[in-house]
Amino acid sequence: MSLDELATLTDEQLEELRIAAATEQEKRARMRQVPLDIAASAKRFVEDGGDPEEIRAALTDTLPTPDEST
Repeated sequence: MSLDELATLTDEQLEELRIAAATEQEKRARMRQVPLDIAASAKRFVEDGGDPEEIRAALTDTLPTPDEST
């Protein structure tokens, strides 16, 4: 869709597009931030005396294996 086509949309269609765009932007922001948050939390955990293997195990148990993600 080109920006010129926006003028042809109804108010309801524009609102749906706005919501879809905002939702996608929020998802992309989360996808950038979550790995940073996980790394910072893991660092604090280890600095507080936690076993790094617990973090590895938690991630391994949580993340899909390559054949599960397809």
